[in-house]
Amino acid sequence: MNSLQKQIETKATSSHEDYVVSFETNLLNIQDMNEVELILKKLQFLGLNFDPFQSEVGTECEEIMNQLHLAEHMRNPYLATNILLRLLDKTEERLNNLKQ
Repeated sequence: MNSLQKQIETKATSSHEDYVVSFETNLLNIQDMNEVELILKKLQFLGLNFDPFQSEVGTECEEIMNQLHLAEHMRNPYLATNILLRLLDKTEERLNNLKQ
C-alpha cells in the first residue's frame, strides 16, 4: 500500500470518527425523549433494511441516511456496519438517560 493510499484511508477514518463524535454531541443536546426515540427508530430501520453490500439503496433508507447526514459514511460496507452499530448504541444510551 503506498503512502497516498494510507493518507486517504486515515483521513476517511478520522472523518467517520468526527461524524460519530458530532452525532453524539448533537444527541446529548436533545432533551426531547420523543425526538431521540425517532432517531433510534430510524437507525433501527436502517439496521434492518439497509444492506451495505448491495449497490441498490431503498428510497426510505436513502431518505434516512440523508436526514442523518450518513450517506457519505455508508459507502464502505464494513465502516457502515460499524458506524451504524455505534450510533445505535449511543442513541439507546441517551434514551435510557432521558428516561431516568
